Amino acid sequence: MKRLIPLLALLLAPAPARAATADLGPHGSLTVATPKDWTLSSQKEEDSGFILVISPPAEVNAKLVMNVVFPLDRQPLSKEAILQEATAAGEQFVEASVEKKAVPRDFKLPAGYGAYCVLTDAAMVGKPKEKDSFKVVGTGVIWFSEDVKAGVTMLADDANGPDFAALLAAVSSASIAPRK
Repeated sequence: MKRLIPLLALLLAPAPARAATADLGPHGSLTVATPKDWTLSSQKEEDSGFILVISPPAEVNAKLVMNVVFPLDRQPLSKEAILQEATAAGEQFVEASVEKKAVPRDFKLPAGYGAYCVLTDAAMVGKPKEKDSFKVVGTGVIWFSEDVKAGVTMLADDANGPDFAALLAAVSSASIAPRK
């Protein structure tokens, strides 16, 4: 039995994260730790920024979208301003949600500051999982530096499940490295 328990722990442990990096041009690069077999894709949005999408393997119903923008005013944002933006991002889902209120939570980031709200789609509760149809949305904002900010959308089926935890861990690992 003593040999079986460590083996079970190893089998049930989440896959190790790996670093994925997106080149943000003159604004540096964004690195995020993604679970094994998850992919990062990026698309340039004119001169305003990039859309980064982190996608899991086909059997996992989750997705992370980061809309990275480069504010022209280059002003640092206060924690209160980020909380207000995160709450406003969540407000768009409140009416159809189980929670009926957008409550901001802090991202735990290596640098910068961010907040998000988690809301559950009331119409999806109790329904079976369906690929690319999500029961939970986590939406928020991250201020990385005076010239890099991101809107974040985390989509999954269970706010307390391993898929949402993987999304949250990926966002929480995000960091910006200056251009060399």
